[in-house]
Order: sequence, then structure tokens, then C-alpha cells
Amino acid sequence: MDERANVAPPLPSIARLASISLYLALLAAWVATAGSLYMSEVLGWIPCLWCWYQRVAMYPLAVVLAAGLIARDRNTPRYALVLAVPGILASTYHILLQKVPALAQFESCRVGVPCSVDYLNWLGFITVPMLAWVAFAIVIAGSVFALRANRVVAEDYLREGPVFGFSPAFSVVMTVAAVVALFVLGGVMTSQRAAAAQSRATLPTPAASLAASASRDEALHIYNQSCIGCHGPANASMIWVRPEFLRSRSDLELLAFMRAGRAANAPDNFSGQAMPANGGRVDLTDAQLLALIQLLREVKQ
Repeated sequence: MDERANVAPPLPSIARLASISLYLALLAAWVATAGSLYMSEVLGWIPCLWCWYQRVAMYPLAVVLAAGLIARDRNTPRYALVLAVPGILASTYHILLQKVPALAQFESCRVGVPCSVDYLNWLGFITVPMLAWVAFAIVIAGSVFALRANRVVAEDYLREGPVFGFSPAFSVVMTVAAVVALFVLGGVMTSQRAAAAQSRATLPTPAASLAASASRDEALHIYNQSCIGCHGPANASMIWVRPEFLRSRSDLELLAFMRAGRAANAPDNFSGQAMPANGGRVDLTDAQLLALIQLLREVKQ
């Protein structure tokens, strides 16, 4: 008996490319999923409403792709597109909210972190929703290519992984484990650096010196980006900002208060609304927050 009869024939090139495209989609989905958790749980970047819409599409997408590849289900691209297409539309709208000032009037993030906040702004256009858009685009491109291969390839092109002929289950587990391990290691290193920086901290700089390095215009810009959604315009009728609260506390006490935030059920929270730590902006410096405090004192005197 010819033993070669039991050996599966090599996959056609288009089938191999279809398999690779789906594993690239899996990699993109898991990098985006782990990356978003790293940003919120390690860096402390509070997700806004449209960030959550994108997460609602991305998180199950990572699971669907993994399960579909392990099960060798040729319909996996169809399932992926059901989640990726709405996800990329949400990312597109979020990018427009950040980059097109005229769309600010359609801002839907009225409570918590404004959707127009840029935690990340590399080269003037690479933001968090842009990274999500790229991940969704990779998933869509890979899924469309795999669907096209489904029409012309009869063989089970998902019978093996893209590297060294490993099984689908092994390939998926190794891909997911590598991504998770990378971000866990990054989180540990980031936490250690933050702890080291805290231990090396010197005596605080006087509040007046810090505030002087940030201008009133900058403070007003920060307020309109991060605070106006809950507190309203920066004028005497500012919501939930009491003059007596400002007068009874020093600048450094108010700075500590802003850094810590306040839970919605805190005993002294009469608004019933949570205030996120740093106003949801971990990128703000002490000087910027102290300039914001001076702005609040000015308009609520």
C-alpha cells in the first residue's frame, strides 16, 4: 500500500494566503483587545462612549476568530464581518469627532470622558480610534480575501496553521498567548517604572510656580475638552462646582481631589455623577490642573 496516499496534498497558494489572512485578522483583533485593556487598566485612560462601542465589536470578534479557526469553520469570515463592519464605522465616526471641530455639536458623550479627547496623538493623526480602525480594516480585508478563496478552493485550507504546519488549535493558542504575554509584560514594566518614579519624587513644587507655567487659555481649552460635558460652559452658572468648596480648600488639596476623582455614591457627592480621576485625562500635568483650578476660582468667585 502506498503510504503517500494518506498524506494531504499541499494547499494551493490562494488557500495558503487565505489561511494566513485569517490568522493576521486574529492577530489584529487580539492586539487591539489587549491594547485597549492595557490603555484603560494600566495607563488609566478612561474609555469614552464611542470607545465602548468599538470594544463591543472588537472583544467578541477576537473570540469568534479564535473559535472559528480552531473549529476550521469556513464561515468564520462571515461571522467576523458582522462585527468588524459596524466596528470600523464606529471608529470612523469617532475619528471624525476628534478631528473635525464642526462635528462637536453632535457629540454624544455628555457624561464622563468626552469622545473628542485625544489620549494619543502620534504624528497628528494616529489616535486610539485610528488604531482600532486599522485593526478592523485588517480583519475586514482578511475576511473578504478568505471569502473569495472559499469560492475557488475546495480543500480544507484551515486544516493547518500558517507556520510550520502546526494544528489550528496550537496556532491560535500560541498567537493569543504571545499577544497577551507581551501586553502583560508591558503592563508590569510600566507599573514598575511608575513606582520607581514615585519613589524618586522630590518635595512638591509650590502650586503658584506650577500654575504660572500653564496659561488661562490652555486651562480653558482643557476645560472645554474634558469638563464641559458634565459641568457645562465655563461661566458663573457652571454646574456642580460650588464656590464654598473651592474657597475651603487650597490649590494642592483641589489638585489631589482632581487626581483621585470621586465616585457617584461618595457621601459628599451631591450631584449623583461620578467624576473620573484626572477628569479622564491622565496626560494632564500638575501645572495644567492647577491652571484649571485657577480658572474655576476665577469664574466661580
